[in-house]
Amino acid sequence: FNMVVERIKEYFKMNIKATRFNWYKDTSQWKPFHHDAAAVKPHIAKKQNWTVAVSFGTERDAAFEHVKSKTVISIPQSNGSLYAFGNKVNIEWKHGIPQLPPEKQKNEGRISIICWGWVNMD
Repeated sequence: FNMVVERIKEYFKMNIKATRFNWYKDTSQWKPFHHDAAAVKPHIAKKQNWTVAVSFGTERDAAFEHVKSKTVISIPQSNGSLYAFGNKVNIEWKHGIPQLPPEKQKNEGRISIICWGWVNMD
């Protein structure tokens, strides 16, 4: 965990303010569409403008739903994949890990490591 967080910090030149370790025991677990706190809490937005997520284990989609149009785009997250987004994406899009129908669920797990913080956008 600490090695992954440190690599994210170095690669993105990111001042990391918060982290999360998510363990999904199998593919029946999912995360509904949501905004990160910086989109809805001004005091958080002052110190967090960047989100990074790294996925280890079975492949799942990271999906983004546009707040106004409800358009959904999905990005497959294979083992070792990373995605990142800034504050404008966090405001205009919700994100999550979609629920799979029972017939597509597997007894395979996944870990995601999330970092929130500040990246200079110059």
